[in-house]
Amino acid sequence: MIDRPITALETARFGRINRRLFGFYAASSLAAFFLLPLAVHLGGPVWAWALLPLALIANGYWATLHEAIHGQLFAGAEVNRRGGRVLAILWGSSFRLLRFGHLMHHRFNRHKLDRPDSYDPKRTGAGIARLRFFAEIFCGLYIIEVLTPLLYLLPRSVVGRIVRSLYSGDETPMPRLRSLAEQALAGPKGIAEIRQDALLSAALIALALLAWGPYWPAFAAFLLGRGFLVSFLDNVYHFHTPLDEVDYAYNLSLPRPLQALFLNMNMHRVHHRRMHLPWWQLPRQFTLEREHFDASLMRGALRQLTGPAPVATPPQR
Repeated sequence: MIDRPITALETARFGRINRRLFGFYAASSLAAFFLLPLAVHLGGPVWAWALLPLALIANGYWATLHEAIHGQLFAGAEVNRRGGRVLAILWGSSFRLLRFGHLMHHRFNRHKLDRPDSYDPKRTGAGIARLRFFAEIFCGLYIIEVLTPLLYLLPRSVVGRIVRSLYSGDETPMPRLRSLAEQALAGPKGIAEIRQDALLSAALIALALLAWGPYWPAFAAFLLGRGFLVSFLDNVYHFHTPLDEVDYAYNLSLPRPLQALFLNMNMHRVHHRRMHLPWWQLPRQFTLEREHFDASLMRGALRQLTGPAPVATPPQR
């Protein structure tokens, strides 16, 4: 295949698609929060089933938020940041926190806080490691994303200590990670922004629960359902991959409709090596680099059920 430059028409076309994706996912969340409870109260509990398809598109929601995290959802940096904040708040979290965690995942992939599928048997027993791993992939990651911003309602000094303790240790790359986290997450500007996001997210969820009234369990199931789908697939591209290759990840195949929903993030090795590329350029890059799929995403997801491995175990490729 002969490489060719991306045209202005292509960029404009996918810019319009991104705006529509943002509008669709923001509107779908607001519908789940406030429109569907009205339909339930007026038309009966059967309307609660409309939450199911809105939960099943959770990975598309996250993929769109992921584009904002990489600065690729909107053309302007400030517009992109604001759009990302809106999606993160409707997700129940804070854009600054999600962005920092994800970009550090790219920069320091497979560091000690970024490999739930591996554990050091000298420090952690196999049973505890399995409990932590399955708790994380069975919705635990989403719960952490929702609860962590609420910790920022504590005094600033306490927030600073929490951030430093989370990234404690002298092994590589923890000192550098700790320094970056203190700048991004423990400074006055960062704390103020995350507090605002936490309060807005909490208020939206509280108001939605009030709107749903006696049918609130349906709304809670919606939140946990979309949280499960994203948590279960978050680490699938890195499960039991080498610990010393920052850019390594699996490419996992999907049927075309699902690949479109995931915004081509199943081409994850290409994404890690070329994280500056927007989602719509990944298939072209996949072909240019003569990449291949290592397995299906379904097979990769189910393989996670084997649980975490001790770090001494040879990585699988």
